[in-house]
Amino acid sequence: MEIVQAAFLAYEQGDMDAVLQLCDENIEITQDAKLLGAPGQQHGHAGVREAFALWPDLWDDFRVEVVRVDDFGAHVMVSTVNHGRGKGSGVPVEMPFTFLFMLRDGKITEWRLFMSEAQALEAAGRSG
Repeated sequence: MEIVQAAFLAYEQGDMDAVLQLCDENIEITQDAKLLGAPGQQHGHAGVREAFALWPDLWDDFRVEVVRVDDFGAHVMVSTVNHGRGKGSGVPVEMPFTFLFMLRDGKITEWRLFMSEAQALEAAGRSG
């Protein structure tokens, strides 16, 4: 859980090198392809940079607020609210997203983004 929290803190501070040090060089990132035109998957450190660039490029004043972090052993789930204003329109937007991470040997190996906690819980095998 500390590794994932450190990655979010490094991102918030704009320290992409610190984020990458916490990610396995073969990390897999999966985002719903319908989310704001985001590609479905990215791979490796170049994929991390690409994934992190997608969201802020669409918004002004973009920030991620971590609401809760849950450690499920093999998975770490992070519930967030993303805040921003639409580029051009200036319309304020708040969107909940849930991240699901897998770790191995002290590195993040998989990062998945879901529209709801229920979807992330199901993917982690924690649904009721």
